[in-house]
Order: sequence, then structure tokens, then C-alpha cells
Amino acid sequence: MRLRWVAFWAVVGLGVAMLVTSVLNELDRQKKMAELMREKEQALAQAQDRLSRLREKVQFYKTEEGQAWLAREKLNMAFEGEEIYKIEGEPRPISADSKKNK
Repeated sequence: MRLRWVAFWAVVGLGVAMLVTSVLNELDRQKKMAELMREKEQALAQAQDRLSRLREKVQFYKTEEGQAWLAREKLNMAFEGEEIYKIEGEPRPISADSKKNK
């Protein structure tokens, strides 16, 4: 009779241990999924922001002002009669003494 109770409580203990382990694993999985969801939401927000900026650029480039800017920057073009100055040479590093004198 005593052996039956020992076997019964052993089975109950194993069942409870399996149940607790299962619940803890599920909670851990939910935590990981929530973290992954936050990362994906951040990536989506960044992609939407980038898409918005690119759409604004496209709208700007469709205007005459945008086309003029694009021609100046990318194609090195200028309006007729405009003078273009090119500064050559490397900039001088700013030393600590020259900062004090200002």
C-alpha cells in the first residue's frame, strides 16, 4: 500500500515538473517573440522614414528648382553668365593656440 502512494506522488511530481517546465518555456518564447516584434517595428519605422525622405526627394527633383540643383551638384552645370570658383588645397588644421586667440 505504501509503495502505491510513493508511486502516485512520484507520478504527480513528474507531471507538475513537466507542466512548470512547459509554462516557463512558453513564457521565455513569448518574451523572445516580443523582443523580435519590437526590432521588426523599429526596422519598419526606419524603412518608412527612409521611404518618406526618398519620396520628398523625388518630389523636389520634379520641380525646376530641384532639376537646377541636380544639374549643379551632379552634372557640374551652371547658368549662363554665372561665375564658378573652385577652392583648391587642403585646409589647415586648427591648433589650440589659434583657438585661444579668437
